[in-house]
Amino acid sequence: MEEIWYLFKDHKLLLCHASKMRLPTSRDVECLADKIVSKGVIAIGDAGRDENPRQYWAEMSPEASIPEGMVALGLRDVGSILGEEAFYAAARAFQLMNWVGRYRFCMSCGDTLEPSSVDNSKICPTCGSVFYPPVSPAVIVAVEREGKILLARNASFPPKRYSVIAGFVEPGESFEDAVRREVREEVSIEVKDIKYFGSQPWPFPHSIMVGFTAKWASGELKPDGREILDAGWFSPDEMPDLPPGVSIARKLIDNFRRSRGVEF
Repeated sequence: MEEIWYLFKDHKLLLCHASKMRLPTSRDVECLADKIVSKGVIAIGDAGRDENPRQYWAEMSPEASIPEGMVALGLRDVGSILGEEAFYAAARAFQLMNWVGRYRFCMSCGDTLEPSSVDNSKICPTCGSVFYPPVSPAVIVAVEREGKILLARNASFPPKRYSVIAGFVEPGESFEDAVRREVREEVSIEVKDIKYFGSQPWPFPHSIMVGFTAKWASGELKPDGREILDAGWFSPDEMPDLPPGVSIARKLIDNFRRSRGVEF
């Protein structure tokens, strides 16, 4: 079975586009050896065993042209074209690529790090320090009030895009406390009945999104004016422009809509 490659150029994933979009195989990549600046193995579940093809990541030189027959795609678009499983694999590949390229020196003594032979860590040959790929936890929450959901417009969003509230977890903070703080800081309300929903790796650049649902407790919406430009309560059948379907943000929103009997 042919090997699968997650090939990146300028932080975008390259896909072959003949009759349909697909990930490159070893035959597509073998002629690009002189244009690849780094590469590695993606160990995901049973990849490489029996019927599962072995998977690799690779980064092309910024000076190289996009190969003929390929197209560059933003990671956020991968899920809608290749499916959720491919999105997760691409996310892992992207994070490993950044880990290999950006974290090269020991943060204790400054010597050059060496890759471990047993996992994705790096080891300092001088002082013995061990480093692992960074993962930054963040919370994301769907807040409900009287049959409506809180959606906000972040300053970094595309025009007219709204989503649920999210933010990074601070040192010494529980996920639930992070939910309360982020909602309070961004839209000035308090929440209660915080319940775990699910999680998702999010490679922008190396997050793990931990999702929750919650109920409005008190206060009125007041966007902070920095990160959040606008916020409102939306009924399940009257939605603004929403995040892509592969994101946990969209899953939270769709879960709310289904719970209110909306079919889509």
